[in-house]
Amino acid sequence: MHYIEQLKVGTKLSVRRMADDLFVSEGTAYKAIKEAETLGLVNTKERIGTVRIERKRRGAQNRITFGEVAEIVEG
Repeated sequence: MHYIEQLKVGTKLSVRRMADDLFVSEGTAYKAIKEAETLGLVNTKERIGTVRIERKRRGAQNRITFGEVAEIVEG
């Protein structure tokens, strides 16, 4: 997890490369990537692969900006 957290946002991850870099099995690397996905550190997209993303903040999903309210009201 520490390895994934230190990667720059936008960095692509692969199970094989991570396993080679950390001298662990591919199964262990896969589990770490899945855990990081659960924590919001990475996102896996079809045809793109697994990419390091910025961690999502809790509670931010329920907030709405004034601009968004204005667009809703005008709509």
